[in-house]
Amino acid sequence: MELSERQSEILERSIEIIAEKGIQGFTTRELSRRIGISEPALYRHFDSKHAILVAILEQFAIWSSRVLQEIVQSDRSPENKLRAFFLQHTKRFLEYPATSGIFFAVEIFMDQRELIDTISRVMESAEEYVRSILDEGIESGIFRREVPMQHQTMTVLGTLRLLVTRWYLSKYQFDLAQEGAALAESIISLLSVAANKR
Repeated sequence: MELSERQSEILERSIEIIAEKGIQGFTTRELSRRIGISEPALYRHFDSKHAILVAILEQFAIWSSRVLQEIVQSDRSPENKLRAFFLQHTKRFLEYPATSGIFFAVEIFMDQRELIDTISRVMESAEEYVRSILDEGIESGIFRREVPMQHQTMTVLGTLRLLVTRWYLSKYQFDLAQEGAALAESIISLLSVAANKR
């Protein structure tokens, strides 16, 4: 999705409002006030508030896919690819904390099919890339083969989601990057053949 300069500004201001007031406090009235345009003018760039939220998630999806592709195609070891997965995503949420509120507040959007579909697409893409990292680790004898692949990918993605959700609900009260790095080490240890032979 190619954004105009005005559309990019709208998304940036939207993220700011969500960071300050939460999803429920995000209104087109407040958004148009901050940008300095009327609400009808706002709708010339996005059809609805719903469309703005979808665009924010779409931008995250584009970023995540690009970053994960770079990680998977790099010459890093499988362990370092998993570390990079956690590092890059926690850094992104630190840069745009409001995205975590949109991305993980699925219950709020259950009646909004396009938002749910976008979130599902991001998660399926991430699962595919994580699976390829884990497959590489298994084939090279680094990660355990006996743990079902579905459980391994759920462990990686589920723990990241839980960590970011806890961080969001705490109003960003702990160091997400540090906790993410520690969590990556714990997961690598759980999946590692060598660690489980001790």
